Amino acid sequence: MSEKLESRKFRRDGKCITVGGAILFILMFFSFSVYAQNEGKLIEKAYKQQSKKKLKNFFDAWRHEITPIIDTELSTYNDTIQQAYKAFTAFYKPHRLDSLVNSRWYNDIYGDVDFLIVQNNFKIYFADKVYYTEQDKKEWLINRYNELLKDNDSIRQQMIDKTDRWFETFFDLSDNPLKNHKQVDSIANFRPQINCGDKIPVYLTPKYDTLLNAFLGSEHLEFGTGEIMNVARAKGESEKRQNFLENFVKTYHGHWGGYWYLYSFPEAYSVTFDKDMEYAIIDFRVVYEGGEAILKREGKTWTLISSKMTWIE
Repeated sequence: MSEKLESRKFRRDGKCITVGGAILFILMFFSFSVYAQNEGKLIEKAYKQQSKKKLKNFFDAWRHEITPIIDTELSTYNDTIQQAYKAFTAFYKPHRLDSLVNSRWYNDIYGDVDFLIVQNNFKIYFADKVYYTEQDKKEWLINRYNELLKDNDSIRQQMIDKTDRWFETFFDLSDNPLKNHKQVDSIANFRPQINCGDKIPVYLTPKYDTLLNAFLGSEHLEFGTGEIMNVARAKGESEKRQNFLENFVKTYHGHWGGYWYLYSFPEAYSVTFDKDMEYAIIDFRVVYEGGEAILKREGKTWTLISSKMTWIE
């Protein structure tokens, strides 16, 4: 053959690449697969030897492999994604959960861990408005009464007279204006820079999600075991592996059984901005309950102004 190898080309995803480039791509993919296997072997070896040093090596390798997006890279994204990153980092304080949840049970659950497991995806929505004062909510509720009870003046007036008592409850029902939002984006490779004191972030990519779930297994006591309201919890080998991991991270077994909460809470499902991007609401989970946090944009930064719990499993 007279042609040089590197000059031979073929098509991939609509792009022309050399055979040499294709070989490099295959080798990189193979190396990635081997690396994933090696990471799995590393954590298994650490567990079998009960070696905290080897377990820390696993987490150190993880944090060096998956790094946060730096400011210079973030600045190349559109403004919506940039603001989503900034809102999340203003909100995400696992070492200060008391700022979100009024419960002593959550205050210091990450006090003794070295690493935080950060979510790797984040949804973005927009709504006309996301921050509502008490007066806004009362006016909205009165308008709803006027609309729904327009043919019954007596009951309508009784309901309006009780607005102060009920407006928070009714405003949170399914037809409140916050539900009329529109998803505009979803960040799949979400790697925000985290500043949580001395805690080191690692990002739960699909690879590490699969790896940790395989390591932990699914042995558990069913929901309601021992007492009707007891949540499901790990048992046997899964419990031992969970305890071993918790030398460096904190994990929870799923409420209903057979799955894991690997994220370091709060887990943020999504952010919803108003049309002027002045306010944002973040829907979140903390272990077995969740709520919503309101943030306000002040110049280039976001500030948490309120948080409340709205549901429990």
